[in-house]
Order: sequence, then C-alpha cells, then structure tokens
Amino acid sequence: MKKVKLLIILGLIAMGCTELMGQQVPQFSQYMFNPLFINPAYTGYKEQLYVQSYYRKQWAGVEGSPETLALGADGFLPNQNLGFGVVGVLDRIGAQRTSGVYGNLAYHLRLSESRYLSFGVGIGVVNSMLDGALLVPGDSDDPSVPIGKNQMVYPDFKAGLFYYDENFFLGVAVDNLMGPLLDFDNGDMIAEPRSHMNLSAGTWVDISHNVAFRPSFMFMDDFKTPARLDLNASFVFIEKFWLGASYRTAVDYADRALNEQLKKSTSIVGLLEVYVTEGLRIGYAYDHSVNGFNPRNFSTHDISVGYLFPAKRIKSISPRNF
Repeated sequence: MKKVKLLIILGLIAMGCTELMGQQVPQFSQYMFNPLFINPAYTGYKEQLYVQSYYRKQWAGVEGSPETLALGADGFLPNQNLGFGVVGVLDRIGAQRTSGVYGNLAYHLRLSESRYLSFGVGIGVVNSMLDGALLVPGDSDDPSVPIGKNQMVYPDFKAGLFYYDENFFLGVAVDNLMGPLLDFDNGDMIAEPRSHMNLSAGTWVDISHNVAFRPSFMFMDDFKTPARLDLNASFVFIEKFWLGASYRTAVDYADRALNEQLKKSTSIVGLLEVYVTEGLRIGYAYDHSVNGFNPRNFSTHDISVGYLFPAKRIKSISPRNF
C-alpha cells in the first residue's frame, strides 16, 4: 500500500501537471537552527565562519520517498558589514531530482547599538532532472513518460530581509524570482519552478539564569496551493541543550486545496539540539503526520550538524541567539 500511494504522487510529478499542487522547495523542520537555507539575508549573521549541513528523509521506509541534503558556509567582513556565503541543495523524490548551488551576499545595516537590518541576495544555478528509467508506466507506449533523462538548467535568484537584535528576529525571503521571467520548454515533463515566500520570526526569553524559552514561527506560501504554517516552542538549558516541538499545518486561506487531505494536512515535530562543544552543534527532528496523507504509517527524520569556527576577536556587542 505504501508503494502504491507513493507511485500515485510520483505519477503526478512525472506527468508534469502545470499546476502541480505541492510545495516545490525543500522543507526544513529545523528552520530555526538553519536560517541560511531559507533566507540569504541571514548570511554573515554570526560574524564568524559557520559551516552547516542538513539531511532530511521524508516518509522513512518508503522506496523513492522525498530526500533532501543541504550544505552551507558563511562568513563576515566586519569593515564592510558584508556577509558572504555559499549554499548547495540536493532534493530528490522518486525519479525527480533537483540540485542547486547559490552564492549569497548580505549587507548588515546597524540601526542602533544592538539592532540590525540585513539585506541579502542569493544567485545560483539549478538543475532539475526527471529520470524516465525509474518510472514504471501503466502503458509501455505512454508518450508522457520519457525514455531517458529529461532535464533543464536555469538561473535562480533569491532575496530577503532579516531584522534582529538581542532577543528578537524577523525575516522574509522570496526564492525562484527568475521563474516567471523564463520560458521553460521542457515538454511538460518537469514541473516549472514558481516563486515561494517565507516569513519567519522568533524571540528569546530568559526564564532563569540557566533556562530560556524560544518560540518561533515560519509561514510559507507559493500562492498556488495551501500555505504552510510552522509553530515552534523550544526550551534552552545552559545555552547548550535545546528541547522543543513544532506544530505544522496547512493554511488554505484562499481555498486552493484540490481535496480535503491537502486542506487538513497537519504534523507534529519533536526537536532536539545539543552543543557538543562550544562550536559543534548537532540537531535532530522527528516529524509525524496527525492527519492528511496516511498519517499512521509515515514519519520523517531530520539531522543537522553545524560548526562555528572560533573568532579571532570579539566583534559583536549583542549575543547571537539566532
């Protein structure tokens, strides 16, 4: 049954519905620990060289289920107030594979002693490919299924804003900004990329000397399908151990859902983050569907690893809590 339902999803992708109903960008359950992957304006925020990786396996145990790998590194030029970095992302689902490499640049404008507003852009190249050899059509002569690999390479442009101080952040970013300007002649085999907007915010509240509370949210919308809302709450112990949970739900405010499952899709997420050393961070997230697509059988695992290289000198007046 798992394989049958997955093949239905892969079939929708393979047949290239021009109005494919689903988010086209990878999901990041640990978005609060990896903002670099969703907002180029975050680049250089830590004012030190920071290297991070992220792996997500969706619907674990199902052949061909979605899988995401992301790698990123960013640094900061204090004399120019510029953050710079590079991000690579590989996203796979069945016969569909999308990879991209981006160069990020962000300018951090100082508004006061501890308040900043950064403006960031990401410029990259994306390769989207559909391997027909991995598909099993019901009709061997079906012209809509490619014989070999069908792919397209196109430029991508991202932009974002990121406001932050000691205890609060607010970010907004838009990706696939080049999509509406390009003519994708791919034979309707690969879903054309479309722009996505994400809005995120969070705060840091000290409960005691050794315990802090950090709530946050992320809202994502592609203006074609139901939007997605993630609500997160984490407790931080001695600034080294994080324990939290998220609630993810569809928000169909514009009545875009094709069916009730998409409209009611909901998941819960458990989060664990540990600073093994002062610079080494390891995180894990476990997603489980509450309702929507076969909630009882599919779970998702996220693993992230980051390393913050020691600073040669202290540059920041305010702590980097985000």
